[in-house]
Amino acid sequence: MMKFSVAILLSVVCLLVLIGCNNPDADSSMAEQARENTGKVAYLPDMVVGMWKAQKSPWLIELGPEGVVSAVIPLGEAAVRPNQVTEVEMKDGGISTYKAGDCYAEYNPLSRELFVSIEIEEIHIRFMDEVLDGNSVDRFVGTVSKDGKTWMPDNITIFDYGPRFPQDENDIYPEPMVFEKVVQEGQQE
Repeated sequence: MMKFSVAILLSVVCLLVLIGCNNPDADSSMAEQARENTGKVAYLPDMVVGMWKAQKSPWLIELGPEGVVSAVIPLGEAAVRPNQVTEVEMKDGGISTYKAGDCYAEYNPLSRELFVSIEIEEIHIRFMDEVLDGNSVDRFVGTVSKDGKTWMPDNITIFDYGPRFPQDENDIYPEPMVFEKVVQEGQQE
């Protein structure tokens, strides 16, 4: 039964990814029609734009108005930006790199459901004589509270860190998380 539930959840996530988000450069009438048909908006509302901090986890996710996502990921607590390489100096003076792929968000105002995808295409972590090479994809999907202060997504992480750290496909399951909106200077609560 657990495998079936995971298969359904992964199918829904894949469907969301294949559908994609609206093109912000599209004609406004097309954007309006897409909004009516899907409930998704081309731009994220102010309620979800900004910084989201996970409870009991290093995750920090920043959502831009166009759905662009930047994040601090748990693996090395590296700050990543879409389609850019981040270099992190390790305690031993070595350099580790994280090459992010597409990182984006979609929001459905009818259900208040927020979907975030963070893809790390290449991870190269070097510490002393140890090396970890791989990649990962994190998907978050869950409801934003009515007041816009809390987001409660399930997170699914799929990774390939090589033969030393294999991911058992039977161990891929949604992890419930709680994020709180970070009020930044100059912002009203």
